[in-house]
Amino acid sequence: ANLRPFVINYVPNCIIVLHPNPSIQETTMRGVSLVIAVLAVIGSEAFAPIGTTKKRSSRTDTSSSSMELSMLWKHWIPEESKVDFLRDEAPNDSNREIQHQMLQTASNFFLASLLTIVLVPATSVLAVSGGGLDYAGLDISGQDFSNGNYKGKDFTQVIAKGTNFAKSNLQGCRFYKSYLVNVDFSGSDITGASLEGTSMDGASLKDTVAKGTYFSKSILDTETVENADFTDAQFPPKVQPILCEREDMKGTNPTTGADTRESAMCL
Repeated sequence: ANLRPFVINYVPNCIIVLHPNPSIQETTMRGVSLVIAVLAVIGSEAFAPIGTTKKRSSRTDTSSSSMELSMLWKHWIPEESKVDFLRDEAPNDSNREIQHQMLQTASNFFLASLLTIVLVPATSVLAVSGGGLDYAGLDISGQDFSNGNYKGKDFTQVIAKGTNFAKSNLQGCRFYKSYLVNVDFSGSDITGASLEGTSMDGASLKDTVAKGTYFSKSILDTETVENADFTDAQFPPKVQPILCEREDMKGTNPTTGADTRESAMCL
């Protein structure tokens, strides 16, 4: 099939370049290996479309031709087409060309379907992280990320002890299972960010915009939440009442004007 060289020569290299994540590489390469294995079967004498194997005589016996055609891609040819496709007539050059085109189209469709199954899930996984691994898994302790735009970046499982994110745009960022001890988020916008499974001992959320942000229970270990906007923020069960009891759960966010207690639905 026309897609065979593309799969064998191009796809593996493409996967390695586009997916630096080893787990994604492994999963996708297994799928590509499956496609290549299927291609090997397709390329065999029994399943290859007419014209890809040894040249056949133009005086092939009618019954032999019908039997051969019935073996080729029989599950990809509609029943109503099989009747005409396998009729007991002596094939001429015109019919043989039409049959070859039909088989070639069926084989290409089959291969394209396999590629879609393999490549689309991998592409979806890549899209979640906002264009790659970004800072995921790195040690960025003590570094200055203040006054920057990191919208949609991936900080999954970073070690960020004492890192400064003050007044930065962190909308939609992923901090899943990150070590955020003594991190400064003051004045930053962490709208829609994921802070689940994190360690936030001594972290500052003062003046932070945290609309629709996902928190873990470690928010209770932060140094301050004064003037933060928690509108539509998500907390684990039983965390919100304890958070509302804090003395620093007060003030008005300087950016949005939201009342801190009201935004967290504190009674």
